[in-house]
Amino acid sequence: MAVRMRQVRGVWHNELFWQAALILYVLFVYGHSMVPAELSSRESGAVLQIIAKIWDGLHLPGQMPTEHMVRKTAHFLEYMGMGVLLCRNVQVMARQRRIPLRSVIAAAIWLPFVDETIQLFVRGRSGQISDVWLDLAGMWTGLGLICLLGRARSHGNRRRLR
Repeated sequence: MAVRMRQVRGVWHNELFWQAALILYVLFVYGHSMVPAELSSRESGAVLQIIAKIWDGLHLPGQMPTEHMVRKTAHFLEYMGMGVLLCRNVQVMARQRRIPLRSVIAAAIWLPFVDETIQLFVRGRSGQISDVWLDLAGMWTGLGLICLLGRARSHGNRRRLR
């Protein structure tokens, strides 16, 4: 059991692992932005059908979400996940060297702009500034959550040490 925990901690603090996870995640998001509008709409429609079944099964009141809501929620959640991975990369890398805050801010801003720019070149898609803002909100939410969790965890560790 002790060996297993050391291995898990090793992966949790492994810089290469977190860099690879972030790069693969960014490629996944950018790859999804290259999907033509018709296919993307079908994907959103399939998700909406699942939500409709759950909505009806739970007898939820009010208007059921629309495809537009599904798409915008996906934007936010994709980038929230990216923010989590970016923050974890910074945490792991900061153990070895100093990471300039402006580099983190630049990455958090640059990634959504590239995503929307990709969509300008895909049939039926368009890059939208409103999506950049939504992506940025998701990114900063993910970054903020990890920072808050890290701070709460370190605060809890200090209490135990006293």
